[in-house]
Amino acid sequence: MTQRLPPLSWPEPSPLPGRHATPAGRGLSRRALLAASVATGGVAAGLPRPAGAAAVVGDWLDFRRRFVNADGRVLDTGNGGISHSEGQGAGLLFAVRFDDRPSFERMLEWTRGALRRPDDHLLAWAFRPGAPIPVPDMNNASDGDLLVAWALTEAADRWGVPAYRALAADIARDLLRKAVLRQGESTLLLPGAEGFLKHDHVVVNPSYYISPAFRAMARLVPAPEWRALEENGVALADQARFGRWRLPADWVALPRGALRPRPASGWPARFSYDAMRVPLNLAWGGHAQSAALRAALDFWLDPAHPAPPAWVDLRSDALAPYPGDAGLRAIIQLAMATLAGRGREETLPRVAEAPAYYPAVLTLQARLAWAERSLTEGVCAPIPQASFSPTAPLRREERGGAAGWLRGILPASWSTGG
Repeated sequence: MTQRLPPLSWPEPSPLPGRHATPAGRGLSRRALLAASVATGGVAAGLPRPAGAAAVVGDWLDFRRRFVNADGRVLDTGNGGISHSEGQGAGLLFAVRFDDRPSFERMLEWTRGALRRPDDHLLAWAFRPGAPIPVPDMNNASDGDLLVAWALTEAADRWGVPAYRALAADIARDLLRKAVLRQGESTLLLPGAEGFLKHDHVVVNPSYYISPAFRAMARLVPAPEWRALEENGVALADQARFGRWRLPADWVALPRGALRPRPASGWPARFSYDAMRVPLNLAWGGHAQSAALRAALDFWLDPAHPAPPAWVDLRSDALAPYPGDAGLRAIIQLAMATLAGRGREETLPRVAEAPAYYPAVLTLQARLAWAERSLTEGVCAPIPQASFSPTAPLRREERGGAAGWLRGILPASWSTGG
């Protein structure tokens, strides 16, 4: 029997901020009101918020103006204006962190209306405006579902809406049921419920392992799988690395039996726009000892590069002929501050510098991570280059909290990546 989601009960969304003045806002700009709210108590006690929120609220307003339609659809301007669950989840998390409930409600209403799957609480991964069938593929994207559930959990706490928590819990349970795979002693996050479990290997995306989201889900729906996913995600990033700089691939195939992981077929074998989120997520989760985090910085800060390249081919070691954008620069600054334990927030790029949706998302996510890790203390110390050896084997303490987790997929004797 087809399961239908009951409608949530919440107040009618308010007009888009800035469209109509309210009596309380007479004489003040909407930007000033929102900045004052976030800086002086609009953020509920105990919830994370960006450091120096009054100063950086403009980043959220710029993001909302450029990438969020009035109906709540988040536009991926670098991919023809499509929308996807990852973008909706990121937008929802930004809105709740900046206490922008009207925008949150609109984005959630559009997300549930356009991307809802008929048989569970997960979301179809993409919406293509103007297409005869706007949602041609009902498969989900697990990172998008994680972000949406994480945002809903925080929204329930911030605004006291039990229905948000209930929906987040439903999403978390369905992720455990449909996208989490136990294989031997390992716990894997499938990128989607369908299509990634092959007869001789499993396809994973290392950038989908979002440590703070797993922690939020563990508080929401307690289960040992959440901690296992965080630990296995760190181990995957540290062990399954390739090429001269030993970097994670955007997509990784984990063969069954005594074979090493490899970049998955069907995608370019690159450390690129997906995998650059691996250092972001490691830093956001506080995994400063991760070998993958240090290897990424070693690559980006290699003095042979005039500027950090946008990507590298992990088979040929060929570099992108153009540098990374503002999103990559934000991740580099976050990674440097994470390893140093402190940094200067003004070194982070602003959303206004991002040419399109994706670098804007990375830039704003780096700001959230920076604040949660309390990195704005003093001046960022120089990065010790000697600690970033791309050829040295991993010490045991560098292999992540689940050293040897690939047992059952890889031979026990192999643990350093390829």
